[in-house]
Amino acid sequence: MITVTRLDESRWAEYRDLRLESLKNDPLAYGSSYEEELPYQESDWRRRMRSVLFAVEDGIPVGMIVCGRNTRLKTDHICGIYGVYITGEYRGRGIGNKLMDAALAEIKRMPGVIKIELAVNPTQKAAEHLYRKWGFIEAGRVTKALRVDGRYYDELMMEKYL
Repeated sequence: MITVTRLDESRWAEYRDLRLESLKNDPLAYGSSYEEELPYQESDWRRRMRSVLFAVEDGIPVGMIVCGRNTRLKTDHICGIYGVYITGEYRGRGIGNKLMDAALAEIKRMPGVIKIELAVNPTQKAAEHLYRKWGFIEAGRVTKALRVDGRYYDELMMEKYL
């Protein structure tokens, strides 16, 4: 059975492994790259995992979603969703919905947050479908936002009001 939870920072290596897997397996889905994050130190991974919700089965993390509230005075009413990933053999089992449900519930408890933003590469059809299903709408398109292996990709900017 899949549960969505936070993991203790002592499990930072599991987070690192899942994150690096995501960057290696789906390089078109993220603004960061495997090569950029591979040299991160334990302290970096521990700090970063504080905003991650994990999908866990039998104690093993098989998916994740990051919820990050903007901290600047003029934008602290906005929360971002990033780094959504489900390991290959667990896709198609509703885990994305469980992660999104948990993330939205957590965001709704953040005082003053009225909007959630995310970006998705339109080649990532399953991700785009998931976001639209949860009520995100396209707010714009950034052309040539990512360059992977010498090829350019757009990003759809999506938003949802609470």
